[in-house]
Amino acid sequence: MPGLADAVTGHVADGFDMLKMKIGLLPVAQDAARIRTVRETVGDDVVLLADANHAYNAATAIRVGRVLDEHGFACFEEPVVPEDRAGYSRVRSALDVPISGGEAEFTRFGFRDFIEQARVDIVQPDLCVCGGFTETQRIATLASTHGARTVPHVWGSAVALAAALQMCSVLPLSPYTLRPIPLQNEPVIEFDRTPNPLRDELLVEPFRLREGHLDVPTGAGLGIEIDLGQLERYRTA
Repeated sequence: MPGLADAVTGHVADGFDMLKMKIGLLPVAQDAARIRTVRETVGDDVVLLADANHAYNAATAIRVGRVLDEHGFACFEEPVVPEDRAGYSRVRSALDVPISGGEAEFTRFGFRDFIEQARVDIVQPDLCVCGGFTETQRIATLASTHGARTVPHVWGSAVALAAALQMCSVLPLSPYTLRPIPLQNEPVIEFDRTPNPLRDELLVEPFRLREGHLDVPTGAGLGIEIDLGQLERYRTA
């Protein structure tokens, strides 16, 4: 799979030391081969995560999850559909790889059963849909009470990314340790690399990866300034 290997190598060269790959659009055997290719390409020093976007039922997710276990993946996101709470529990109990989910949940009440019934190891509230900063703080508090980590989900515009960065900057380590370890007890941010002008061209000062990190904006409000000329391109009557 030279195309996949080249893409992964390019991301590492750009400064990423943690990568998330998409799975679930192909037969299990083909996804398993892609998983192996990515791990063999980056070696053991790059942290790998997988996102199925709820493409599997529980039985298939477990089959794929065992491949992720074999190759030391640090997270298996949305293995089954959000409504299949029993499926989440079945997958989590069968695998070592931490299970994450929650981008499709709304408010702390939507997360309550997810967290209290130990469906996931990592909860992923999206600030744009779960209720904003205040509700995300409540969800994170509920999660920490039950030993789950909170990693805000983000996908879409530069505004959403700025909000998630601000949230990540104030979430406490969970659990607290002297030394923060990304994803293990410190939140991380997803910096999607598929072309997206609403993320990459919307700001006067676009987000740029620097030594594997994104700076938290320090201006007023969310810390960003919208390029009004770019915004006008997307205005409709």
